[in-house]
Amino acid sequence: MRIAAGDAGFERRVQELSASAQDRVRYHSIELHDGSVLPGLQSLDHLRWRLSLFNLPADLRGKRVLDIGAWDGWFSFECERRGAEVVAVDCVELDTFLEARSLLHSKVEYLTLDVDELSAARLGQFDIVLFFGVLYHLRHPMLGLQKVVELCRDTALIESFVMASEARAIPTIMEFYEGVELGGQIDNWCGPTTECLLAMCRSAGFAEVELKDVTNGRASLTARRHWPQPADHPVDTAPHLNAAVNNRTYVATFHPLKDEYLCCYFKSPLHGLTAAEVFVEVDGFGLRPIQVTAAGADAYQADCIRPPGLAPGRHEVRLRTLHSGRSNAVSFTMLDEHGAHPSGMRRNIADCVPDLASAELHPPADRRLTVNKFGTLVCYFRSNESTLGTMDVCLEVAAILREPHTVSSLGDGVWQANLLLSEPLPPGAEIRIRFGEGPWSPRLILSRI
Repeated sequence: MRIAAGDAGFERRVQELSASAQDRVRYHSIELHDGSVLPGLQSLDHLRWRLSLFNLPADLRGKRVLDIGAWDGWFSFECERRGAEVVAVDCVELDTFLEARSLLHSKVEYLTLDVDELSAARLGQFDIVLFFGVLYHLRHPMLGLQKVVELCRDTALIESFVMASEARAIPTIMEFYEGVELGGQIDNWCGPTTECLLAMCRSAGFAEVELKDVTNGRASLTARRHWPQPADHPVDTAPHLNAAVNNRTYVATFHPLKDEYLCCYFKSPLHGLTAAEVFVEVDGFGLRPIQVTAAGADAYQADCIRPPGLAPGRHEVRLRTLHSGRSNAVSFTMLDEHGAHPSGMRRNIADCVPDLASAELHPPADRRLTVNKFGTLVCYFRSNESTLGTMDVCLEVAAILREPHTVSSLGDGVWQANLLLSEPLPPGAEIRIRFGEGPWSPRLILSRI
């Protein structure tokens, strides 16, 4: 039978299955401890085959598993049987799940939540997330995938309806179903091609996505949050990461409710680097660059999506190239939902005195932006600190204490602190710098403005 939106035979079959489900027929067959089976529309052999596509280990002891869209619970109970701690989630509570859990004497935690209600703050993170048969039911599928990324600390197993691929220059397309075009159901909203599903998973924030199978209009894939480890003895020199800032105002702070991208500025002796050869990490989780562009001699810019679900506070960025080790670390700050800095972020480096070498006033790069309408104060200083964030550095400019907008590592102990100016500095302004509450550097006078 053809499986596609708008096909009368497919719609009739879906409606027959829906009617059976409402008559309390299980969708998943469930095998009990005594060998008896609670029969369902999907046989045990078929369910085992679906799971076998992902090469899930037989021993899941010590692993935490989240099953989103658990339905009757076969996948939840199977992961528990393999030793995992399991949380099962669905948008409605089913007595077929509760009955099976009771008969199996299961300890699976069962929650009634929509995908939009899920968060790492609420549930924590999971080693493995199952996301079977859910994506096409979501009105906002990319946001749903971002939830999966946020909840996953290692691997997600994803299965979804896909439409047939087309011979197009850009095959990553998706149908949108305004009504009941897909199977006559009101909650079927989208049908991506397989290529589109893979691209959406990467764009949501997974580092690597591997297609496992496409059968009868269902694609199965494994999505991972980590890059492979670099070689023990890298061939190429590690890049030097200068700064990681947001793409809108070029400051090292991000707002959780804004769609800001992460721009990584780095240097590497390698020429012609592409997005496929640069591996970005935030707090150890891999990010695939959207693009990598040359920005001068041995200088590059890698633009990435910001990982979803980052908690307020300091976050650390590193990157590497295909055959190098990891770069130095730089940090950025996630604000809270009110746009405020979280407390307790300053590091205790009060005994160190930065060596303020020079201060320059640079004209605004974009005169439309009011945040630096009067240019940027650029301060160069020396320090042996390995990592510094904006919260670690304090500037006194014309007797007013300021926190820099960015702090960049230039290498060899040289640092750059940028302060965006929304008002002019007075002539002869004095500038000095310190770390946290530590001692001040000697003053410099900004003589030319």
